[in-house]
Amino acid sequence: MTSMWPLSRPQPVETGSDAELVRRCLSGDRAAVAELYEQHAGPIARVLQRTLGPVAEIEDLVQTTFVEAMESLERFRGASSLRTWLTRIALHGAHRHLRSGKVRRHVPLELVAEPEEPAIAAEALPGHGLDERRLSARLHGLLDQISPKKRMAFLLFVVEQKPVEEVARLMDATETATRSRVFFARRELRALIEADPALASLTESLLGDVLERSTT
Repeated sequence: MTSMWPLSRPQPVETGSDAELVRRCLSGDRAAVAELYEQHAGPIARVLQRTLGPVAEIEDLVQTTFVEAMESLERFRGASSLRTWLTRIALHGAHRHLRSGKVRRHVPLELVAEPEEPAIAAEALPGHGLDERRLSARLHGLLDQISPKKRMAFLLFVVEQKPVEEVARLMDATETATRSRVFFARRELRALIEADPALASLTESLLGDVLERSTT
């Protein structure tokens, strides 16, 4: 996809509330559109990367998120923050992408951005020769075998450490359904890891306190 969004830092403009920024965007203020992208593109990309893992389509999905946001911006009512609203759009796009079955999982590791705070630190895996990015790729390969809604709820809860209530809102689901998705995704991932000869010995490290975080 050809980028239609500014990738360089825009000229400084006065930053107002979400409602004011939306108003300026709707009035055709190009600086406001650039500001919207500058403020939110990075966090949206990180959520997509942590939800989808190392795939080649992250930039396209970020672009699609902002295209869809601009097309529906007049419907933003401020019931949630602009960041939350954009994240919901991004997650809907991620869900469509997972369901399409067109995920390009084999992306060169040098093109995969390192997370600011890896969910699993390399030092927690002594002697196994797997750095965070390689391990992340292996785990996301296993997560590809879990249904998209369960997988996304699980990663938002465990990796993004969002409370169940927020995960439910982001995915337009009930809290009961969200807890169920997290529970079954955790159980399925445990079984997949234990069945993987290269990862079985790491089960305790991978499924320790972080993965056992309670949904209650």
